[in-house]
This record gives sequence, C-alpha cells and structure tokens, in this order.
Amino acid sequence: MFWLKTRIVEGKGSLSSLSGELRGHERVLILASRSMKRHGFLKEAEDYVEEAGAEVFSIPGVPSEPSVETVEELLPKVRGEFRPDALVALGGGSVIDTAKALKVFYDAPELSFDEIAFIDRFSKPKPVPKLRTPLIAIPSTSGAGSEVSAAAVLKRGGAKYNIVSPEVAPEAAILDPRLPETMPAEVARNSGLDVLVHGVEAYTTKVANPFSDAMAIRAIKTVFEWLPKSVDGDPEAREKVHYAATMAGIAFLNARLGLAHAMSHKAAWIGPHGLLNAVLIPYVMEFNAGRSEYARRRYGEIAVELGLKGAEDLIQAVRELNRRLNVPSLGELVDEERFTSRLEEMAERAYRDGLMAFNPVEAKPEEIRELYLKAFYGE
Repeated sequence: MFWLKTRIVEGKGSLSSLSGELRGHERVLILASRSMKRHGFLKEAEDYVEEAGAEVFSIPGVPSEPSVETVEELLPKVRGEFRPDALVALGGGSVIDTAKALKVFYDAPELSFDEIAFIDRFSKPKPVPKLRTPLIAIPSTSGAGSEVSAAAVLKRGGAKYNIVSPEVAPEAAILDPRLPETMPAEVARNSGLDVLVHGVEAYTTKVANPFSDAMAIRAIKTVFEWLPKSVDGDPEAREKVHYAATMAGIAFLNARLGLAHAMSHKAAWIGPHGLLNAVLIPYVMEFNAGRSEYARRRYGEIAVELGLKGAEDLIQAVRELNRRLNVPSLGELVDEERFTSRLEEMAERAYRDGLMAFNPVEAKPEEIRELYLKAFYGE
C-alpha cells in the first residue's frame, strides 16, 4: 500500500500560498525556529496569515531536538491563551515534530505520552483519535521529511521515541527553497545526509514497494549529485536537496526505516540526528549485506542506479561521501567513558525500537553493541 495525506506546494516564493491555505480560519498559531525569525520568514508568514483574515500568534525559538518536556511547557499557553484553530510549523524537523505532538495533546488532552508513543516494539500503544486542528508544515532544513511523515519524534531521557499515526501527518507542506538557503553548512550537511539514510533504509526495509522505491531512489541520487554543492551554499543544489528530503520522507512514510535509525534514536544524547545516521549507516549496511541476500540485492540495485557495480561499491561510496563531507566517528563526538557507560543500555533499547521490525535483518543486542563500537572507533 502507498499513501500520502499531505498536499505539497513547492517553488521559490511558495510561502505566499500560506494565505490561501488558512482562508476561513480565525486564530492561527505559528511555531518557529529562531533562525526563521532572524531571517525575516516568520514576519513574512505572519503577514500571510493576517492577509487570510486570521489573528496570528507566534512562538519563536522552539528548541532543536524536541522533547516531551518542551511540549508539556507549551501546552498550557496554547490551551489557555491562544486556543488556535490552525497550526503552522515554520522551521526544521524539530519544530515540525513539536507542532505535531502539540496538535495531539491540544486536540486530545486526555492522552499521555506513555499511552500513545512507541516505547518499544513489544508493546502496543493506544491509537491516536481523530484530531481536528489542521497543521501546515514549512520546512527550513532539508532532511527530516517530517513535513509529510506520520510520525512525531520526541526525546526523553537521552533517547527518542515516536508517536505514529496518520492523524499527525500535516495537511499541507510548503517547500519554499528560499528558506534552506539560510542553513549553515554544517546543518546542510547533517540534514542532507539524513536524506541519504532515509532513502537507503526505506529502499531496503521488509515493506518497501515500487512506489516508495521510486521516491527513495530519486532522493538517493539527488544527494550523491547535489549535496556537496549544497554544503558549499549553491542555491540550485539547496533547492534540489530540499525537494529530495520530502521525497525521502514520502518513501519512509510508506516503507518505514531500519536499524540505523533505531540506533541513532537511542544515541540521541550524543549529537544531531542526521549526523548520527550518517556515522552509523555504513556499518549497518555492511551488517545487513553480510546477513541478508535480500538486503545485498537491494543495495546492489541502488548501486546500479548510481552507476556502480554492487553492494560493496555502494557501501564504499557512502563512506567516501562521509569522508568528503568530514563526518566524524562517534569517538570524536563523545568521550569513551561516557559512551561505554551507556553502551549496553543503548544496544538494548535499539533492539527494542519499533523500526527494528522493518530492518531486513533481526539484529541481536550484542550485534548492535558491536556496531556501536565500530562506529565509535571508526573501524
């Protein structure tokens, strides 16, 4: 099965479509990153909301790496002071995920995070009920794919957990390439590599289908061709990777993700999500290819699309891209003592992560532990 709930508007200046999207609404809340306020896009979005005839309230400065605590802090203000009938998320995946979670607990205040989150794959969360408040997502970074996905990823206790439901998928996504032009090079690199990992994992899960495959392959090819130029600040490259991020988001919306994401979610305390994915993915690919003929064949298919010969060539190409973009090892991000003190916990939690069910290989906790160690020492 393939589905997409979100209506997508793209192109330079497409932020102006916000006015039409919000026609008929009375009270609109915009959650925004600090950068969107600094670069003037928050003011532009506020003007479009007012043009639509609605009252606008804004919360700038939503933190990166959204947490359950962030949502809990925002809720009293949203329920009591703002009471919006539409939500807008203007910023990176963190801002969009925060808005998704806020929508859930605003519309269904009787729910708790523990009831509806996928804490691990061996427990079944309570379904999210029908939600009433529409959400429009306007991404400013090019990686998370949250503008089309049916998941809100929140951090708690140094690990990340998902709320997964079609109800949290945005009603509309506006992809204006002017916004990602403001990304610092490091953010462009980390988010762009996240696109690559989304594409590779979505293409190789147990539930991939021909339609998700098409989106995944296009996203992967775009990253290899355009990401280095995007990191250097080329506007055309920024636009290409921005659209690729949404394509990869559509791919994993339908095909889900795998072991690299399970591991990065449980290592969220170490560093940015996209960077962790980039560090981990070559080791995960090597592991999967060595234990699954299906994974090896699927990596080979990606390789052919890139003009390479097989799975080994693809893994090497991913490593070379990481080297070209100066991706560190885990050992360069965290000291050995802190890392080893949490290693067993991370491996066990990654093993229990819901995305492990979609990985082409069932990895045991001790195997995941070894993969963390390889990524730490850069082996």
